[in-house]
Amino acid sequence: MKKSKRIFFIVLTLIIVGVLGYTGYIYFKTNQANREIDLAIHKMKIPESEIIVIEKPKYNAEVFGKEWFTKVITTKKDYQTWKSIVKTNHEFLNGEKLTSENISKLNFASNCELTYSFTYESVNKSVEADRAYGDNSATKKQEDAYFAYKVSKR
Repeated sequence: MKKSKRIFFIVLTLIIVGVLGYTGYIYFKTNQANREIDLAIHKMKIPESEIIVIEKPKYNAEVFGKEWFTKVITTKKDYQTWKSIVKTNHEFLNGEKLTSENISKLNFASNCELTYSFTYESVNKSVEADRAYGDNSATKKQEDAYFAYKVSKR
C-alpha cells in the first residue's frame, strides 16, 4: 500500500509540474508577443492614449507546429468614425440594419468594426498588421477613406 501511494504521489507531482510549466510557458510567450505587438503599434505612430484594446493577445498553435498570437485594437478616432458611418447609413459595416434593438451596440467600442489586427509569429519573431472593415479585410480605398492610421505599405 505504501508503494502505491508513493507512485501515485510521484505521478500526481509530474502532472502538476507539467501543467504549471505549460501554463508558465504560455504566460511568458503571450507577454513576449504583447511587447512585440505594442512595439509594432508604436512604430505605426498610434498614440497610446488613442488605443482601445478589443481583444488581448491570445495564444494559438498548431499541433507540434508554429505558434502565433493575435491582438485586435481600434482607436478612439476610428470608433467615432465607425459610429458616424453606421448612423449615416443606418447600417453596420457587416450589412446588419441599424434598429432600435441594436442601436445600443454603438455605445461600446468593443463592437467597433474598424479594427487593426496584429499577429505575432514566434517562429520568425515578426508582427503582421492588417485592418478590418466590417467582417472583411479593408481595401486600400477603405483604409484611406475611413481609418485614422495607415497599416499598408501599398
